Amino acid sequence: MIIGIDVGGTNTDAAIVSDEIKTIKLPNEAGIGGILKEISKEANLIEEKVVVSTSWPLNLIISKFSESRTLSLVIPGPGLNYSEYGEVLKGYVNHRGDVVEDIDEYEIAAIFRENSYDNVAISSKFSVRNGSLEDRVAEIVRNYVEDYRIALSHYAGGMNYPARIHTTVVNAKIRETVYRLTELIKAYAGDFYYFKGDGGIVPYTIALNNPSELYNSSPAAVALGAVYLTGEKNALVVDIGGTSTDFVEVIDGMPKIVEGIELAGRKTLIRCVDSVSIPFGGDSVVENGKLVPVCSKPIAFGGESFTLTDALNCAGYEIGDYRSSRKYECDVEKALNQFVSLAATTVREIGCKKIVGTGYLAPYLIPEVAKAAGVEYVIPDHYESANAVGVAVSRVSLTLYVRIDTEKCFAAYNGHTESCPFKPGSLPDDEQILEVAKEKVVEVAKKFGASEEELGKVRTVYFNSFTVVRGGMKRGVIADVIVQIEPGIRYGGL
Repeated sequence: MIIGIDVGGTNTDAAIVSDEIKTIKLPNEAGIGGILKEISKEANLIEEKVVVSTSWPLNLIISKFSESRTLSLVIPGPGLNYSEYGEVLKGYVNHRGDVVEDIDEYEIAAIFRENSYDNVAISSKFSVRNGSLEDRVAEIVRNYVEDYRIALSHYAGGMNYPARIHTTVVNAKIRETVYRLTELIKAYAGDFYYFKGDGGIVPYTIALNNPSELYNSSPAAVALGAVYLTGEKNALVVDIGGTSTDFVEVIDGMPKIVEGIELAGRKTLIRCVDSVSIPFGGDSVVENGKLVPVCSKPIAFGGESFTLTDALNCAGYEIGDYRSSRKYECDVEKALNQFVSLAATTVREIGCKKIVGTGYLAPYLIPEVAKAAGVEYVIPDHYESANAVGVAVSRVSLTLYVRIDTEKCFAAYNGHTESCPFKPGSLPDDEQILEVAKEKVVEVAKKFGASEEELGKVRTVYFNSFTVVRGGMKRGVIADVIVQIEPGIRYGGL
């Protein structure tokens, strides 16, 4: 039995997946605690595997990006001007992963004497090859800021230093929110997993160090849920939520992925599904017969504003307290046509032959959208909670950044140094190096509780190696490798 939870903009969905599927939907007013209490009536949260998807901490911070006072401490090394990225500190880790210059503790203390900050991002240029300087700076910063408000760049990975700096700033801004959410979930479920924006899951301990991986997790979840529930490998998933409608293209059974998205005007290292959204959903308010990008609880569910959901009730459907919706006079045809036209236009622009409709309004709107777009459609069982189903059936997915230097007998995994897996001065070939990297990422995944059957294929994302020659003699090999346990669906589908 697996329990999947997706915290959306309006509702929180849960799916309990075993031989059968049971779903639960609650308004967000009930909180994550409310849904966990409901699940506990059906399953033992401590004994079963729990996976949680939520984009809202990141969405909340991005909408108020400048309101959070973030101190960005950068350690670029000599000869590089990175003052536009933050406070430049002394210290340097070179390209080989050697600490060439140490940090200045008094320099860091002086910064905090002058100002106070909500959170701190620490980024050293070559920290993915040796993160020790970042760790030392963090030890000092903890005298002024709580640990859950500090983010280190070597957890974000990637050699693009400016993008890694900005990713670390994003992580610093959201880390406290994700930490507090984690503590709340642990009170009910014990150890659990977070669902990432690329469709994989990671232990919460890993997500806490790189929480920006949660970005766009809800569209990723609904795409995997749609594939699992329908068996469709190539389609466009149209998810009609409360605040918006998301469109996610599925290719060969997996959602389309985009690398290095921009947030707050700067490139990051975030990898997530490539989704398109329109700002209308079931809670969108109708004013003068027209949908406006403002959300409110529908009258049919105890609210006071006339919404798209209420318009559907006036058109003859029976959603919630439909009689209350029909007490209001409104040009519903105009509002419904507006939604259908915009959604159909988006479908045509993306291009597809079939759409999979999900979200609680799917049965009422998807047939009209498909007709207007000239495509086929399918609406699966559990359409209203396909997002939570996708979370429950997803696989563990980890990315490992590996640096091996046999001349120095040195290895680093995501910035943490260890003894080299090869003898000093040895000359392993590419296949041997790749095998070590792949074995290591599987070892890490199993350390966090992943079983063999949960793990997907390990793919090589990046590989580069060269032989070190000094004095005409081969002294060793240096290799940079990025490997990933691919995300995907744990089971074959229904």
